[in-house]
Amino acid sequence: MAASPAENHMSTILNVDDTDAQRYATSRVLRHAGFEVLEAATGKRALEMVADRPDLIILDVNLPDMTGFEVCRRIRANQTSTRLPVVHLSATLVSTDARVTGLEGGADAYLIQPVEPEELLATVRTLLRSRQAEETLWQSEQQYRLFFEANPLACCILDGSSNAVLAVNEAAVQMYGYSRQEFTSLALSDLEDGRNAPGDAPATCTEDPSLSSPMQKHKTREGKWLDVEVLWAPLRLAGKEARLAIVRDMTERLEREQAQRNEEIRQLLLQRVLQVQEDERQRIARELHDGAGQLMTSLLVGLRAITDARQLKEVKLQAKRLRKITSDTITELSRMARGLHSRILEDLGLKQALRRLVDDFSLAQKIQVDLTFENAALLNQPSRVQLGIYRIVQEALTNVARHSRAKQVIVVLAGDESELQLIIKDNGDGFELANLLQRPSEHLGIEGMRQRALMMGGTLEIDSKAKRGTTITVQMPLVAPVED
Repeated sequence: MAASPAENHMSTILNVDDTDAQRYATSRVLRHAGFEVLEAATGKRALEMVADRPDLIILDVNLPDMTGFEVCRRIRANQTSTRLPVVHLSATLVSTDARVTGLEGGADAYLIQPVEPEELLATVRTLLRSRQAEETLWQSEQQYRLFFEANPLACCILDGSSNAVLAVNEAAVQMYGYSRQEFTSLALSDLEDGRNAPGDAPATCTEDPSLSSPMQKHKTREGKWLDVEVLWAPLRLAGKEARLAIVRDMTERLEREQAQRNEEIRQLLLQRVLQVQEDERQRIARELHDGAGQLMTSLLVGLRAITDARQLKEVKLQAKRLRKITSDTITELSRMARGLHSRILEDLGLKQALRRLVDDFSLAQKIQVDLTFENAALLNQPSRVQLGIYRIVQEALTNVARHSRAKQVIVVLAGDESELQLIIKDNGDGFELANLLQRPSEHLGIEGMRQRALMMGGTLEIDSKAKRGTTITVQMPLVAPVED
C-alpha cells in the first residue's frame, strides 16, 4: 500500500543528477509522492546544499566534476552529515563491483536505472524510517551522555562480565583521582576494599532494573578510603551486557552522624556521671546518718553516762562499751572510704585487686567468675593504666549482674610485652548490637568502658547476640616502664 503525500510531508530529498531529463523525472516522482525536493547538477553543488540539511540524498554516480562515490565519502567524513541517508542511482555503472564500491563507500542503497517509481519510493521511505529511528536512538544516547557527564555523582560504566571500567564521568575522576585513561585499566575490584562482603555488587542486573548495594569501602588513587553507596542499573552497549554504577560518597555524612552520636553519648555519659555523683552523695549521707552517725550518737550518750557515773566500776564498764563503739565507728568509716577509693591497687597491685574484686562479686551475686592473669608485664604499668583496667572489669561485672542473668563469667588478661588483651565473656542473655546505636542511653556502661579504653590508647569491641552471651575485648598498647 502506497504512502499518502501527507505521510511524506516535511521530508526533504536532495536529488543530484547532471542529466536534466533524468533529474526532472526523478524529482517529479518524489514531489508527486509528497516530498519536498532540492536539486543539484554537480558534486560541488551537492556538497554545498548538504548544509540545507535534507533528510535524504539521491546521488548519481557519474557527475561532471567528481564521482558520486567521492561525494558520498565527503558526506560521511563530515560530522554534521555523517548519518544522512544516501541512495546511489546509476544507468552506466551497474556491475557488481560498482555496487560494492558504492555500498562500501558509505551509501545506504544502490539502484540501477531505469528504476520503477514504486521501487524508488519504497527505498526512500525505508531509509527515511531507518533514519528516523536512528535519530531517535541518537537523541536518546545524547540525552544519556548528557545525564552521564553532567551527573554530580560519580558514574562508572562496567563490563557486564569482567567488571572492567569502560567509561567514567568527570565526577568520578574528581572523586577517585584517576584520569579517564587510568580508569580504563582498572576493574571494580581495584577500587573496593577486600573487607566488602562478597556479593555487595550484583553479578548481573537483569532481574531488577535498579539495585542498591550495602555500604562499601572504595579506595582513591591517593589511598584514602571512602564510605560509598552504589546504585546499579543494567545497560546494553554495542549489543553487550554492561552495568551503570552511580556512586554516592557517604564519608562526610557518616562522619557527621558519628560525631552527632558521639556528642549524644558524651552528653548522656556526662549526665550519668552527674547522676552517679549525686547518688553517691546521697548514699554517703545516708550511711553517715544511719551508720557512723548512729555510732557517734551512741558514743556521745556513753560519754555523758561517764560524766554522770559515781563509781569507778561503772566508769570502766562504760569505757569498755565506748571502745567497742569507737572500733565499730572506725570500721564503718574504713568501709565507706574503701567504697569511695579502694587502696587495694596501691597496696597489693592489679592482680590481687582483680582477684579480690571477682571473689567479692561471686560471693555477692552467686555467679562463677574464672580469672586468668597471663601478662606479667601488667604489674609494671602506671597506676592510671591499672586503674583503667580495674574499672573496666568492675563495670563489666556490674553489667553482668544487672542485665545478663549469666551463670558464668570468664576474665582473661593476656598479650605480650607490647600489647594487652583483656577479654570478659559471659554466658548470659546477650543483646543485639544494633541497639547500641538505636538506644545508646541503655548501654552507657559499655560506652563508659569504651571511653576508658580510648583514653589509654586502646580499643573496645563488643560481640553479642540475643541468647548467646556477650564478649568484651579490649586491646591496648602497654606503656614501657620508666627507668630510674
